[in-house]
Amino acid sequence: MSNLINKIIFLTIGLIFVSFFLLINLDGISKIFLFILFCIFAATLLKPKLGLLILIIARPCLDILTAKPIIQTENFSLNLASLFAILVILFSSVILIKNLSKIKNLPLKYNWLIFIIIGLISIFFSYNVYLSMAESLRLLSILAVYCLAYFLINSEKDLKNLIRAIIASAIMPLLFALWQFYTANGLTVPFEGIYNRIYGTFAHPNLFAYYLLLPLALALYLFLSNNKKQVNNILYFLFSIFLIIILGLTFTRGAWLSFLIIVAVIGVFRYRALLIAAMIFMALAYFLIAPINYRVNDLVSGRSDSSIEWRLNLWNDAKEYVKNKPWLGYGAGVASDLILDKRGEQFGSSDPHNDYLKIAIENGLIGLLAYASLIAGLFINLIKKYSTAGQTRFKTLILTTIGLSIAFYIMSAADNILRNTALMWSFWALIGAIMAVKIPAIIKNEHRPLVGDN
Repeated sequence: MSNLINKIIFLTIGLIFVSFFLLINLDGISKIFLFILFCIFAATLLKPKLGLLILIIARPCLDILTAKPIIQTENFSLNLASLFAILVILFSSVILIKNLSKIKNLPLKYNWLIFIIIGLISIFFSYNVYLSMAESLRLLSILAVYCLAYFLINSEKDLKNLIRAIIASAIMPLLFALWQFYTANGLTVPFEGIYNRIYGTFAHPNLFAYYLLLPLALALYLFLSNNKKQVNNILYFLFSIFLIIILGLTFTRGAWLSFLIIVAVIGVFRYRALLIAAMIFMALAYFLIAPINYRVNDLVSGRSDSSIEWRLNLWNDAKEYVKNKPWLGYGAGVASDLILDKRGEQFGSSDPHNDYLKIAIENGLIGLLAYASLIAGLFINLIKKYSTAGQTRFKTLILTTIGLSIAFYIMSAADNILRNTALMWSFWALIGAIMAVKIPAIIKNEHRPLVGDN
């Protein structure tokens, strides 16, 4: 029965892709990416676990192009990001159908569903219906990845492969970042004293920097939790150092602070030496590297044109919009559009740079309460897992994930973390895998590495 469903879905999607090629006038790049998407979808049906890993690796590599429209009219646009979301939702639907009896065991399902349903309802009174539809689709894709990881990652080997896939997903963005650095093609903001901010395959340095935190934290976890003298683990250490250097070259202060939070959590509860080494490294970077010194000092400079003052002014204006529609908001995904229409273009970016304010604008206080419930549920489940994990390497992985979660949800108050779809896919895939792994099996095999070197 499941094979028949796979064949029907494969045939349907195949016909849709053929229709795109034959009936719609597409440019060469669009055709290439449609073909790539079709190949990924084929892989997900033939080898679901491999398909999930390919999705995790591919999403950040194509992030800068996901806004490219495939079909565009005066009032409607279908871009690569939406196609990616549809792909992963279809993939997840197939897996959910095969695991209907297990859905009741899925943690956080009600938290996620309530949050997404509020967004879906907002479509009917939205400030911009198409933006709300796109945002609801995007959030559904994050939930879909979480479900995929929960139902497909069911062994230590699967978890090992997912962790390696997340680390590998940084390679292509890093190669682009190196090219940008050496050719001085990064983002330059002269009035902030920032030159050549690298952004890899992402649309902005901030998005790239926050994404790097995930493979960086996992590479450090692999190094710390296994035999540090083995060649593979030495490579993880060297890769971690390289990622830290690249993180510095993004000049994203929020990501720097996030890294300190992650290291502090791991260091206080597990590895004191890591915390000390990180503090020394960051202090040396501050005193010896002038651009980093400037970026840190700018936080307390009080300049009227600083990004801090700009954020505060933006938030003060945005709070007034919340007061006008406090309960249900203006509709999912419309915050940037609304802010731009009300403030105009003269004040720069219209992104809220605060996920909690964004949700309050879009889904009101009810939506914000639902999101807070999701975050609280996540921490409760992670802490429960941590407390029952024994003295295993899995416990260190959970601690690392708790550190990542604390960092992301703190910095969500000052940046657009939830909008970073590539990051959310990988982060929630990791969460889903951790929730799926059975503690007794880990404890039984705790003499073996959770993530081995073979």
